[in-house]
Amino acid sequence: MIQNTQTNQHQLGALTGASKCDHYYELHFATGEIAHFYVLADGIFRLLIDPEQNFTENRTETIQLTQFDNSAFAKSQVRATNDSLIIHTGNYQIIFGQNPAVISIFDESLHHNRMHQSQPLELSSTKTREFLTENKNEFFYGGGLQNGYFSHRGHKIAIKHDQITGKGGVIMPVPFFWSNAGYGELRNTTAAGTYDFGKTKRGVTVLTHQDAVFDAFYLLGTNPQEILQRYYTLTGKPMLLPKYALGLGHIGNFCTTLWQPSQAKERNASKIGNNYYTRTKDEKAASGKASLNGEENYQFSARALIDRYHAMHFPLSWFVPNYGVQANNQQALSFFNEYALNQDVYPGFWHQSEVELPEKTAFTFTTNEIATKDKAQLQNESQTKRSLVLADSGSTGMQKNAALIFGDVGGNWGNVATQVAGMLGANLSGQPLVGAAVDGLEGGGNAQINVRDFEWKCFTPLLFNFDDQGNFSKNPFAYNRKISDINLAYLKLRQHLTNYLYTLNEQAKNGALIMRPLFSDFPDELANYTAQFGNEFMLGSDLLIAPITNGREDENGDSRKDNLYLPGKKTMWIDLFTGKKYAGGKVYNNLSFPLWHLPVFVRGGSIFDWGKRDFLLYPQDQSETVIYNDNSQAAESNNSTTKIFSKTENETLLVTIPPIEGNWENQDVEQPTKLTIMCDSYPDRITIKINDQVVPVEEYGSLDAFNHAREGIFYNTNYGLDEFKQYHKNTQTALQIKLASRDITTTKIEITVHNFNYGKKVLVHEITSGVLPSPKLPAVDSSKISAHSFELAWPHESAVQIEVNNLLYVGITGKNFTFHELTPNTRYIIRMRYVIGNKVSEWSDLFGVITKHAAKDYAIENIEVTSNCNSKENHPLSYLTDLKLASEWQTRQTVSPEQPLELTFTFEKVEKLSRMVYVPRNIDHNGDPLVVSIAVSTDGEQYTTYADHLQWKADTKNKVVGLRDVRAKKVHLTIYQSSGPIIAAREIIFFRAKR
Repeated sequence: MIQNTQTNQHQLGALTGASKCDHYYELHFATGEIAHFYVLADGIFRLLIDPEQNFTENRTETIQLTQFDNSAFAKSQVRATNDSLIIHTGNYQIIFGQNPAVISIFDESLHHNRMHQSQPLELSSTKTREFLTENKNEFFYGGGLQNGYFSHRGHKIAIKHDQITGKGGVIMPVPFFWSNAGYGELRNTTAAGTYDFGKTKRGVTVLTHQDAVFDAFYLLGTNPQEILQRYYTLTGKPMLLPKYALGLGHIGNFCTTLWQPSQAKERNASKIGNNYYTRTKDEKAASGKASLNGEENYQFSARALIDRYHAMHFPLSWFVPNYGVQANNQQALSFFNEYALNQDVYPGFWHQSEVELPEKTAFTFTTNEIATKDKAQLQNESQTKRSLVLADSGSTGMQKNAALIFGDVGGNWGNVATQVAGMLGANLSGQPLVGAAVDGLEGGGNAQINVRDFEWKCFTPLLFNFDDQGNFSKNPFAYNRKISDINLAYLKLRQHLTNYLYTLNEQAKNGALIMRPLFSDFPDELANYTAQFGNEFMLGSDLLIAPITNGREDENGDSRKDNLYLPGKKTMWIDLFTGKKYAGGKVYNNLSFPLWHLPVFVRGGSIFDWGKRDFLLYPQDQSETVIYNDNSQAAESNNSTTKIFSKTENETLLVTIPPIEGNWENQDVEQPTKLTIMCDSYPDRITIKINDQVVPVEEYGSLDAFNHAREGIFYNTNYGLDEFKQYHKNTQTALQIKLASRDITTTKIEITVHNFNYGKKVLVHEITSGVLPSPKLPAVDSSKISAHSFELAWPHESAVQIEVNNLLYVGITGKNFTFHELTPNTRYIIRMRYVIGNKVSEWSDLFGVITKHAAKDYAIENIEVTSNCNSKENHPLSYLTDLKLASEWQTRQTVSPEQPLELTFTFEKVEKLSRMVYVPRNIDHNGDPLVVSIAVSTDGEQYTTYADHLQWKADTKNKVVGLRDVRAKKVHLTIYQSSGPIIAAREIIFFRAKR
């Protein structure tokens, strides 16, 4: 019977027996399998089925089992019923059905199942499959960094690293997912897998791994943080970065890069010294070669670039000078490291194999496979410094050893939304320390995209440039002065947020997210669980960032922003730069943002440490914050926390700052305290107490006098962020308080502000007016309905509010409006009302619009392709039909009419086709086909020529060949000529005819 299970795919048979052993339950099944079930801790369970019955408990190095004792298992109780075996532990019942042999986990505190298998496990000698029931409003997250996606309901994801960095790429596969139903599952395997969350069969999740052993940990929790806490219990807590890692980094190649003279008019020219140069691979054309210390030519050296950063007033924090080159000149690297450290820049070292690190190396950039060894080596070499390892790929447990960074092809808007979703997915998969290169690894050349990319990435855990990998420079001053100044302003803003980011990193060790989807802080809003507003994210609980994701502009050339959602009907949001206030629970439209202005919103009630006990408060209701600090360089150090409480009640604001908790050696405990309290009007009276004693503090009438005072109060009617005053006048009002140095370990500060007013009018509800007529049904032009948009029109020029699927869209005027970024093949229920000021009409009747299917819904999947040419490494032939536009296939050799490229595409069955689309590469056009022929076959043997010697151009346009009414089992594509030395494509897509 057991031998049979090793050779044949079958379902797990009926449960026939069970016994309680020393530290696990042993279960027997009718098909011969034996399972071990472990109760490791409250809410952490393990099911292990090994067909060989070896039951190796420490199967991988990523799971930390030694920390668990036997207490949770010993306390568990078991009982049998007529049709099941029930293990009771804590508030949970793990129910093993007898026949069929399915598992349910019942939560007694909620009186419903957290998890339920829809059918028994499927086992074979090569893989296992688990089937889980999906609930109506259940959503799924995890799987690692699945670039472009974070919410997986209705999708299938791959648990396999695929070398693709763009949309659809799996940069960090993690065999771990969780559901908002309150459970997660971690598969203890390194084998590839696929997780199908209801795409193939609605209502059923299918988890497949190419592993004969089924080894799953089930993690229970009432919220994402609890589930991630349990994931970290098994795999290790995220590392705490040294503070310098939060600053700006630069990664480049100063070992082999060559430069040739150029002119300013060339788009990819870089100004170095007083002249312009471009990168080249032609040694004869080169006039200069990069080096570490100026061994070749100083102006092209790594040292010189550090000098340029400083000359441009950009504070540079860390630097990797040898990316892509296994540098072995230890002496030169050590000299560079010493110079960098003298310039307050921490030097790193890139490598892909185990090496001896150069002297004074502060950190490493390596692969995930040797990140653990790097961390141990760095820790060994300097016991007083906290180690830092960056890795360009990852897997289960990497968060305890390394931060994940990656690059992509820059210069396109699509990367913004893709990377936001990807980094959210990494956070939701247990890797909160993640960053993407500004404007990508290669490509680029669009100044607007470059600055918009820099802006939003200033609000991510890691900020850095990847240089010398393409034709365009990626440093933040590569473009004109206007772009450089905006980048510098955002970098200075990021410096103010260092303590905020550092605190988020510390909180992440306990399961809190750093970059968060909206549902993390607003769990009661259904839309937040989907990808509908997945272009936005929260940094911690206090900042909402809505990156500019396309080139749409208004009549002034400013970025046009629609579909900006600010959640929480009782929440006030404040534009960080202008101070404009918005009510939550609305989708804002027709917003304009100049190039310097990123949509960043502060949540009402937020409190920030702007650096050196300079606190910035946005009072609303009652709130508190905890600010973490320590000796960032120490490997093991004491720490301190500063708590601040804010409460507004009956037009009175009370701010309390207790003494800090904790301390560390040589910490400066005598510090002044500053507060900037946002307000709308001048208060009546301010009372300041120090350790319960009222302290008289003078109020000053000018900012200059206040700045020179040791202590003081100033009502500032021209407050704003100094870094941005050249772009926007300081028009906000704020109460500023400055207190002299005191011992912060013993000093309690209480500030009471009477007649306090901030944002009272923002959350006032609209008034329904009978004077305004209720609108008739708006019109929808069916010809303007697409998969992602539709246009709504109404008869009269007016301001309107439109409710779409219970979400209120505001800021709409005119006679029509186009809804963008919609989900294909989805019904939208709509109603509209007129609005004048704060008065609104009654709603119109409800009506519906259904978006069309996306083109990809008709794209044929699982196409087998063969070729007579070899493919380049990391650009395999499978990329040609994987339906991922971010992947790229390349041949190793060129073609000719005498030796053409032959590609054969085989479908799973005979298909009725509509068209074929050849998608060219997007970096350059040196591999585009110029002359092609197409033949089709219905039996796979006899071919009929469909198109002979088509002439194509080498450009950015997709090449479309109509195949209407063509039926085929195979399609043969012959390419006789290319625009370059190879042939390349992002994709060849075959579309079936619409039903």
